[in-house]
Amino acid sequence: MFAVKRALKLNNREVTLMAKHAGFRRVVFNFGLSLRTQMYSEGQFTDSKVIDEVKKVLTNYVKKQPEFDWMNQLSSRVYQNASIDLKDAFSRYRSGKAGHPKFALRRDGQSFTVDSSNGKVLLKAGNTIKIPTLGTFRLSEALECGYVSQTFTISKEGNRWESFFLR
Repeated sequence: MFAVKRALKLNNREVTLMAKHAGFRRVVFNFGLSLRTQMYSEGQFTDSKVIDEVKKVLTNYVKKQPEFDWMNQLSSRVYQNASIDLKDAFSRYRSGKAGHPKFALRRDGQSFTVDSSNGKVLLKAGNTIKIPTLGTFRLSEALECGYVSQTFTISKEGNRWESFFLR
């Protein structure tokens, strides 16, 4: 298994969409980390139980508030993967492989992950890529052959957005 990395050619609307999703991931991660830290002092809960409670609070309370209405316009797969990232960060911390999770900052890089909840996605050779729940985007460099992937990570390097997908 290896990753394929391609730069995306985005118009202004698409750049804004990517930035919104990266911000959404950061907000969900930071909100979950904040709640986890607060709940840690209140009692002994497992990380997965706390993450499940964080998801419930985000879904049933926060996303229904008028100031957070923008969250409902973005892909729920970003929301799910941000929760998984937080759970993985705590499991690495508990096993001693990493330090305590830190709040995600915009200056540390913008990225988010989406996946296909329906299974694998066939990517055809050519100058476009269809990313599940986000749409079809142009590539700076064409795919020379077809690929099959389920997970797509979009990140910002400098002033351009790139897509990574696992083959």
